[in-house]
Amino acid sequence: MRILITGAGGPSAISVWKSLSAEHELHMADMDLLATGLYLVPAERRLVIPRGDDPSLIPVLHQACKTRGIELLLPTVDAELAPLAEVRDKFESIGSALPISPVDCLRTCRDKQLLLDRVKGSVPVPDYEPLTEAVAAKVDSFPRFIKPRLGAGSRGVAKIGRRADLDALAKDGSLLLQEYLPGEEFSVDVYVRRDGRAIGAVPRERMKTDSGVAVAARTRQIPELIQSAIKTAETIGVRYVANVQFKRASDGVFKLLEVNPRFPGTLPLTIAAGVDMPKLMVDEVAGKPMPEGLLPFKELMVVRYWTEQYFDPAQWQALCRQT
Repeated sequence: MRILITGAGGPSAISVWKSLSAEHELHMADMDLLATGLYLVPAERRLVIPRGDDPSLIPVLHQACKTRGIELLLPTVDAELAPLAEVRDKFESIGSALPISPVDCLRTCRDKQLLLDRVKGSVPVPDYEPLTEAVAAKVDSFPRFIKPRLGAGSRGVAKIGRRADLDALAKDGSLLLQEYLPGEEFSVDVYVRRDGRAIGAVPRERMKTDSGVAVAARTRQIPELIQSAIKTAETIGVRYVANVQFKRASDGVFKLLEVNPRFPGTLPLTIAAGVDMPKLMVDEVAGKPMPEGLLPFKELMVVRYWTEQYFDPAQWQALCRQT
């Protein structure tokens, strides 16, 4: 299959490349001319694209899919997901499948308060309130946890340990003030068939992180986490792949942090443990029979390290001439 993956410089795209590159024709796209993934494919399969929030992104991707005969478009950048989902029919009309969650689900995932509001009562969530002057005045104990209501990733996320730190924050409701969860952090990679049935749920303990990416992790058989992740995905309408994040509270309960409705960066561990989600997606798009129940996986541990990709500088200069 001919597949175009965006966000070629990120760990999510590289994870998908590792799974699919041996059996499929992969094209890699990114706004950064030095994105690693661009140099993992032949020159004719590289594509420089606008930012995820640039209005020109959709027409650029659409033309590229049409010209290159792309059969499957896999966006891995959060800002690209909802805009692409809104024009899914436009891509499908030229034969380019776009297997991502519905627009409503994607918007719910981007809005952390809406996400917690939606699943509260179905799965455990931390205590939370939009930060206002009135809410700040009621805080009588620390630490607390703060995160932007809108957005993705770990940008703006912080532990608040004292009153002075809280007083310095904006109190316009754009931030969520949450219960601080001191325990282990888990990411559950979930695969939901397009008919709404979950067939994969693999908890990964994030044992060590660097710049928000897990560099040491292990898969764990924890039934309560598996069920909470599946329930979360079902409640907000996830389709295909999502990464559901939890952290253990002081009472031992795993509480929901957020949902990333795309391939995660530590996906190779899930694949090595027995559940190859990129391959499942390709098979489903191709119309192959899908599993009926949850796929088994083994407990496995990983540490990650840097590797290098060497190439002639002329390849980079050729991309520069395209911009």
